[in-house]
Amino acid sequence: MSIGGQPPIAAGKVPFLDTAVDSFRFVFSNLGRFFALGWLPLVIDIAFSMTSGFLTETGSGESRSLTDWVTYIVLLAAPIAMYVLFAVRWHRFFLLEERESVFSEIFAARDWRFIFATRDWRFLGYTTLLFYLPFVLVLIVFVVGFETFFFWALPGIGRLASTETLLLILMGLYALAAATLLNILLRFSLVLPATAIDRPLTLGKAWDKMRGNSWRFIGAAWLGPGMVMIIEEYYFHPSTRPVGGYGSQFAIDVIVFSALADLLATAVGITVLSKFYRHIVGMEAPEGDEGGAATGSA
Repeated sequence: MSIGGQPPIAAGKVPFLDTAVDSFRFVFSNLGRFFALGWLPLVIDIAFSMTSGFLTETGSGESRSLTDWVTYIVLLAAPIAMYVLFAVRWHRFFLLEERESVFSEIFAARDWRFIFATRDWRFLGYTTLLFYLPFVLVLIVFVVGFETFFFWALPGIGRLASTETLLLILMGLYALAAATLLNILLRFSLVLPATAIDRPLTLGKAWDKMRGNSWRFIGAAWLGPGMVMIIEEYYFHPSTRPVGGYGSQFAIDVIVFSALADLLATAVGITVLSKFYRHIVGMEAPEGDEGGAATGSA
């Protein structure tokens, strides 16, 4: 922020460890708000997991029809839409102390925009551009690469290593490429809170403003929502589900707790990003912030 006509002072380094801890503290200090905004995304996520689970159990990928795949994609759109609504509302809650319900975005929509307001469409566009589309492209490249490799290279080098070993190497390369791409794309993340509070940034400005804090943000992101996802993967991995499948009580419990963990990770991640945005842009914290986390070190 500029003062008295002076040029704005560059933001200092963000303390990533304090930011991650404070983000957890903020979410758990505002659990009422968390569930007020998150109950609908939670219900839809659970319904999607149950429905997609039944679709998976009713047929293999080879025998599944085009209708099944279209149904799956349509079902997937619902939890993504709810994520966008939750993310926008949580950004606005943290940065503006706005306390409208999740339905306020739905009722604010006009004409042919369905359940989304303008800012939600922009937020969805940036989310797709940064975190969905690139990974789809990387996946396509690796699928084509797998097919090419097995058709041309495997017969010649199969005697040097087992097929399982080669698959593990290729999957490891894919995971490394995806992780590297994600870490690069995270530098553009400031466009998301800026869009949510109607103060849009271009991708170029978002990249420049994150300079000097990129690795700190990556560290805070992995320490925040990343830890939740690691714990979820350890305790709620699909391999822990019994033979009874998605219809068993244990499997239903796993789906419910996994959806709750996903939403918690989302809220913590949004808080981390909001804290970085406020520190870097120079935005003042709202008065009377619940839990005090918003005015803590960021």
